[in-house]
Amino acid sequence: MDPFIDIFLNIDLDNSDTITISDLETYVKRNNLDDEMIHKWTALFDPNNTGVITLEKFCDVLGLKPAQVLEKRQIIAEQSRRAQHLGDDVQVIYEDMPFADQLLITDETRERFRNVKSNEDMQKFTEQLKQFCDNKLGPLWQVAVIDGDHWITHTHLPGHAFQFHMNGHSYMFWKIPE
Repeated sequence: MDPFIDIFLNIDLDNSDTITISDLETYVKRNNLDDEMIHKWTALFDPNNTGVITLEKFCDVLGLKPAQVLEKRQIIAEQSRRAQHLGDDVQVIYEDMPFADQLLITDETRERFRNVKSNEDMQKFTEQLKQFCDNKLGPLWQVAVIDGDHWITHTHLPGHAFQFHMNGHSYMFWKIPE
């Protein structure tokens, strides 16, 4: 159901818990989607052709509770607020860390990245970031800077993991148990 919820929330930008068919048409056009989506959504969520899809009807058809959708809206809004405070150049991938620590890490990463001019500098860069985290946030930090796709499974202390994308690289910070 998440894709449906995401679409509803992306259309309901004013948080009125309603979307008009005109709003839906604009969304379909802006995202280069098949016009058939408009007909399917109208049939599902506005069978009486009122021109409006309410959150209540949307949830009723999908078997959702409005609270689920509103909770997702709050999560998206919080992530958006946090990302803005970290800087427009930061895209959060994963965070399990106090916001103040995220800000500390992104600011330090941004500042130190300015000195990277070659591949050799990247090794020094990661060592400096690890040392910074060890000094400011306690020892046993792991730091990875990735250029391109990646997948990772790792163990970290709760509240001590942060992954983000900035400057064309993905950055991973996590603290391991002793």
